[in-house]
Amino acid sequence: MLKFLKKKKNSVISKGIKKFITAYLERKKLGELSSFKLDSKKRNIYLTLVLQREKKPLEIIVSNYSFVQEGEKGYFTFDSITTSRDWNSRAFERLVASEDKKIKVPDKYIKIITIFL
Repeated sequence: MLKFLKKKKNSVISKGIKKFITAYLERKKLGELSSFKLDSKKRNIYLTLVLQREKKPLEIIVSNYSFVQEGEKGYFTFDSITTSRDWNSRAFERLVASEDKKIKVPDKYIKIITIFL
């Protein structure tokens, strides 16, 4: 029974993250998400993006993700982001280092995330 609940939890978290990434890519007109895998044991996320005007997909690994709450606000945090393109990895590292490696989660998702994480 515990294994079933863990699978269900991972499924719900995966769907939520995929939905968030897909909406973000569509809103910014950056491209689309072509594959997604969540490894809850290692706390890694593996995804592949097909970016606008790019021939090759971009593979991304988000390492050691977590969710933290600071008062009423929630943040998705991680240790590092690596990509299949070295210059993208360096750019991501510079970008997120300036923001303490955390991304604000929209308020409407915080209650759902705290239930499952």
